[in-house]
Amino acid sequence: MATIQSCCIKDCKIRPTMTCLGCSKLLYCGPHHKEHRDHLHVKLLKVADNCNQLLEEIKALINDPQQHPLMKNIDEWETQSIAKIRRVAQKNREELLPYVKNCIPQVEMKLASLITEVRQNPDDCGFMDTDIENWTKELERIKATLNSPPDFNIRLDSTEFLSKICLKVEGKLKYEEKTLK
Repeated sequence: MATIQSCCIKDCKIRPTMTCLGCSKLLYCGPHHKEHRDHLHVKLLKVADNCNQLLEEIKALINDPQQHPLMKNIDEWETQSIAKIRRVAQKNREELLPYVKNCIPQVEMKLASLITEVRQNPDDCGFMDTDIENWTKELERIKATLNSPPDFNIRLDSTEFLSKICLKVEGKLKYEEKTLK
């Protein structure tokens, strides 16, 4: 006795006449097979459109490789790193400012004392070569104190502050951006 097969679409009473090779053992009646093929055609057109869209992206990248998404990742890392550096620099400036403001008047007083000594009777020839040499040395010490106060200084911390960014190709490290230290 022959088994009666039916169309794979629910509630369809039309006898199936077609099989879709891509749909495992599904039988379709003529109208539903056409509908199925139309649906597949729409999907095919979408795949073709996506291929064309990707081809356009590739052409754009050929013309401007800087627009590659990985380049944008590097740009973002750079921006974040610069922002981090700026925050730390500003914080350190704010911490340094009171010390600088305190140091300047002290240096100014030392300079005023030296100026008074240098200007005492320059016309009476009451000074010698050694006086000029001593005043010059004292002036250099005052400048050094102003530019590099003995009570405080700036030091660079050698611990990593920024995360590194690197490109890994075929399991090997090809390029490494050094961290700022």
